[in-house]
Amino acid sequence: MAVFLMFFFLFFATSSAASSKFDLQTAYPDHCASFVPQSTPKGDAQGQPDQHRHTGYYTRGGGSGVLSPSSLYYPNENSVQFVIKSIRETDVQGLIKLQGSLIFPRDAFYFVGSTSTTSNMSSSRSVPRPRRSISVTLGGFWSQSSGKLCMVGSGYDYLEGRSYLHHIHSVLKLYNFANSTNATSLISGTLESMNTAENDADYFEPISILMLPSMNYQYTLSSISTSGGTDSSNPTSSLNIKRFCSVLSNEVPYHAFDLKYSSRCVSANNCTPVAASSLPRFMFLKLTECLEDTRRLRVLVEFEDSSNFWYRRFDPNTTLVGEGSWDAEKNQLSFVACQFLVAAGSWNNTSVGDCSTRLSLRFPAVWTIGNSSSMVGKIWSDKTVTESGYFEKITFESLEDDMGRTLIPGAKYEYTKINTVNKLCQKKDTARGKTNVYADPFSYEMRFDVSAKNSEGQVAWGSSVPISVGDQFYQAYRYSIASAEDEDESTAPERYSFNHSKPHNISYKIIIHPLSDTKVTQIFAEGIYDETEGSLCMVGCRKLASKGQQPTHDSVDCEIAVNFQFPSTNPTKNSEFIKGSVKSTRKKSDPHHFETWNLTSASVTLFEERWSIWRMDVEIILVLISTTLACFFVARQLFHVKKYPDVLPSISIFMLLILTLGYMIPLMLNFEAMFTNSTNRQNVLLGTGGWLKVNEVIVRVITMVVFLLQIRLLQLTWSARSKNGNRNELWLMEKKTLFVALLLYVAGAFAILLLHKQIWKKSNYAEHSIFSIAFKSYSGLVMDGFLMPQIVLNMFCKSKENALSIWFYVGTTFVRAVPHAYDLYRAHNFAHPQFNESYLYASPAADFYSTSWDVIIPFGGLVFAGIIFLQQKFGGRCFLPKKLIELGEYEKVPTITEG
Repeated sequence: MAVFLMFFFLFFATSSAASSKFDLQTAYPDHCASFVPQSTPKGDAQGQPDQHRHTGYYTRGGGSGVLSPSSLYYPNENSVQFVIKSIRETDVQGLIKLQGSLIFPRDAFYFVGSTSTTSNMSSSRSVPRPRRSISVTLGGFWSQSSGKLCMVGSGYDYLEGRSYLHHIHSVLKLYNFANSTNATSLISGTLESMNTAENDADYFEPISILMLPSMNYQYTLSSISTSGGTDSSNPTSSLNIKRFCSVLSNEVPYHAFDLKYSSRCVSANNCTPVAASSLPRFMFLKLTECLEDTRRLRVLVEFEDSSNFWYRRFDPNTTLVGEGSWDAEKNQLSFVACQFLVAAGSWNNTSVGDCSTRLSLRFPAVWTIGNSSSMVGKIWSDKTVTESGYFEKITFESLEDDMGRTLIPGAKYEYTKINTVNKLCQKKDTARGKTNVYADPFSYEMRFDVSAKNSEGQVAWGSSVPISVGDQFYQAYRYSIASAEDEDESTAPERYSFNHSKPHNISYKIIIHPLSDTKVTQIFAEGIYDETEGSLCMVGCRKLASKGQQPTHDSVDCEIAVNFQFPSTNPTKNSEFIKGSVKSTRKKSDPHHFETWNLTSASVTLFEERWSIWRMDVEIILVLISTTLACFFVARQLFHVKKYPDVLPSISIFMLLILTLGYMIPLMLNFEAMFTNSTNRQNVLLGTGGWLKVNEVIVRVITMVVFLLQIRLLQLTWSARSKNGNRNELWLMEKKTLFVALLLYVAGAFAILLLHKQIWKKSNYAEHSIFSIAFKSYSGLVMDGFLMPQIVLNMFCKSKENALSIWFYVGTTFVRAVPHAYDLYRAHNFAHPQFNESYLYASPAADFYSTSWDVIIPFGGLVFAGIIFLQQKFGGRCFLPKKLIELGEYEKVPTITEG
């Protein structure tokens, strides 16, 4: 095998080298000679390859095959990289020989499998598979005088759903490839297939490419004045960023912003700097280069209708390319941006021009209840109102969901509504000797999801997350996108010292999303949290302006009262819920008045978190022990039949089929469902993700072993039954057993469905959902009564054979009974609604679990095991009344033979 692999590797390497040599020496004259002539290289390679990397984008045709949409598997963006690895002069002045690669990045992983959605979450059960980027190795020549470049080369790729390689024999032609470049420079070209036959498996349609130049780039726009975009006359209102490159990049590919248009903008006409049919809702800044020493940078400014940047694709029609510099006097970044001038139908003739768009970006030093964005700015046109291309000024701010990730060191929160809060909130007198303990203001318990309902019957869900506590940002916002060494110690807030007897100033972001409406209400609130009482009283503000519209003084409603009462964190079962309200203090006749929302949320205290972690650890151990014991008990049965092979025909095949399917189905449905269904949500909180994954693999392996042992036992029984002299009679008895068992199972199924009839009427679940849940649970009940077919077979055969080892039938019964005993214990010790779905053992989705079922099922299992014991000792019908035993028996009538 090793020799074969070595031979294959040498053959592949030799073939690749030969293919590369063939492409350059033979294919170049046929495909590139008329575009860029070739010449004989001289001297050694020049330049450092890592300095010659160009980033660009591509657009492709439809169809299938290599480099088709299915082949590229929808990367996050349609990006491409051109890396020059070798530069050599030739006999012709200004003609350079180049070698390099064209790389099409793809997602690091793609997923194979299914995705399930529950009422409160979605969980992917698909399996990650690695995917490699497509790389085409190229060689050719570059004419410095004409700016043209032509290269030929090849690469390979696995097509989706196929296991064999597809070769990519291609020709790259680029225009405007120059030594010295600036903002208006743009490299364009095509990548074409050498295979001209469209039905060829390796053919692909031509790909248009745009690349931003990087060689000897000259900043020519950043010195242009942008005075029209000064955001504030007071530069101290913005943070003075010392190392803004680390602030803007720091492994963040994009910075997303909400766009706010003038109230006069109702359409895209004269309201946006890009060609768009409607007003874009979001803007993305992508950093392409940043120079810390000169404090200059290059960016792409992209306008989109969706904030989901993971599935965005570059479009030159909705993108600007710009230069920026740090303005130390105003403490802001100033940009000059240019448009892509795209020729209809192709990127080949695209250019950059119309650099009349201006942007400014600053980092507010102070957050308030009405302004809690870490980055804000403006976009405006340098043209006059009468000129073509003019648009109304646009403001933007960082996405509210992105506040924590983009927090800049030195920012502070300023409380402006505390006087109003003091008038609104009455201080309660704390009873002496009170021993209740409430949530720490910086604890995880201060952020929670809520369910809401108002007097009109509307139902909503939402969330409440603290922004700041005292003069510090809440722990979710403590980390910043700049490193600690960039933080100015003079502006950094001091460590907040807690005085547990003193109320704390606190600010919140609250979201309420009605289920019957798409309109989401966002409220920013600030107030006082009294840790001695667990009470939180705040004044809230909400924006009345529609999304995408610039707010005015009259478009903010701050006449909102917000109250929450936290339960005690003492280890008791009382007061398990956070209760609160959001109400308008306006008169009912006021058009901005709204009905009071009553909010409720389960409280997850530190005490309960620890118990839940301990409970999950216990369940992991129980899963491992139960699966290992099941393996041991089946092995004991195999040893039993090996010692007594004559008992094999007396074992019920139907019983073995039930047990085999019971282990096979979880393996087929992927055992990951047992661990990841409804637990992903807790992994961050509980920190058990890695522990679960390790044990998941172990359980799968042990389950596979049990399944294989069951298959072996079934095969031995089937073989022995077929070879037995009385096989016809035994098969007849097996059929009778199957018939009786199926009748009992069908009757039981109808009984279960009748029991669930009331659930259909009282719950909001669809009938088919209840049926599915009942069917899965009933399957577990069938497994619990796995001995029933054996009992029926023994009755028909009147067997006294010790067909089953006592280790097997008692041990397996014990394994099936333990989850119900544990469920009784769990119901009285871990009854918290926040973690009801994180069952790793004794899951309600796999069996019937309740106080009554937890008693009935183990008792029934013990009765069945007792019957098997009696049958194997006294006969198959020993436990029946004497009349029933004699039923069907008969005496043989002697026959008279004639002498």
